[in-house]
Amino acid sequence: MSRSQIPDFDELLGGEVPAAERDRLQRVHDLLVQAGPPPELSPELEQVPWPEEALAPLGLSRRKRRDRGRSWLYVATAAAALVLVGFLIGQVGGSKSSSFEVAHTVKMHGVAVTQNAAAVIDVGSPGQDGNWPMEVTVTNLASLKNSGYYDLWLSRHGKPVFLCGTFNTKPGGAETTFRLSAAYPLRKGSFDGWVVTRHVDGTPESDAPVVMTS
Repeated sequence: MSRSQIPDFDELLGGEVPAAERDRLQRVHDLLVQAGPPPELSPELEQVPWPEEALAPLGLSRRKRRDRGRSWLYVATAAAALVLVGFLIGQVGGSKSSSFEVAHTVKMHGVAVTQNAAAVIDVGSPGQDGNWPMEVTVTNLASLKNSGYYDLWLSRHGKPVFLCGTFNTKPGGAETTFRLSAAYPLRKGSFDGWVVTRHVDGTPESDAPVVMTS
């Protein structure tokens, strides 16, 4: 197979795939190219009267006898491209299936010594199982040592009332993104804000110091 007949990887993939995923798919593409076209058909199969309606969906048409060998090379090339495209669609579909539609977004800011910290919470609608998902991105909030961690709460009058989950952050307060899920009914009046508290051993969670608020 000449280089001009090989499907162009960049045209098939596009430019919106993360670098790590792109490298993995490049290896798949290279393996398909190395495999090459299938063996030539036996004389018996060459005589099979393939109907034009079977070839049309593939964008093919019957060629003259002298071009028959080349036509199967094109079929093999198209098949390799279709396999790769199908794989890419599966990967993209799989990543989308794990996402959720954002119902609303909450912004948080740090208080006191953590005043430079910030967070954005993307909240999804409750699913059929009653759980509602969240994707949280936190910046400039120092990671805690000695098994320390933070708690994310729904709050009322600045006090934590419903725990949404626990988390920690990357060293140096680097941007950290994570997902949580909760099952509390989001009834109006049951809460009026969000807070993040710092877990302190020996202190009740409800009395832990607040480090971020909405």
